[in-house]
Amino acid sequence: MVLAMAMLSVPVLAQGIGGNVDTLTVGNDKALAFGNPWGRSREALATNNLEIKKNQDSGACECCSSGEASCQDCCIKVNIDQIKVGNREAMAFGFASATNNVKIVANQQ
Repeated sequence: MVLAMAMLSVPVLAQGIGGNVDTLTVGNDKALAFGNPWGRSREALATNNLEIKKNQDSGACECCSSGEASCQDCCIKVNIDQIKVGNREAMAFGFASATNNVKIVANQQ
């Protein structure tokens, strides 16, 4: 229960202290290849290619003046990336091949 509350409160906290919450959802993808079972023609190909590049920057740090009594750490930043990718199906039948290529690059500052 405590973990669930923490997971729900972190995005709200991130927005309040110079943070960033970014959500990306990619649906399902399906590729099918039906090749000649006798292999007398070129091989059929089924390919799913997915590349995600995300950059997230919560901005410059906000420092408080030295005279403030409630001054905290000069650079408190929170970045949250939520990336959800659906099913990636690649199926091949007969003289055929199937591949799934997934590349996710997420940079945070």
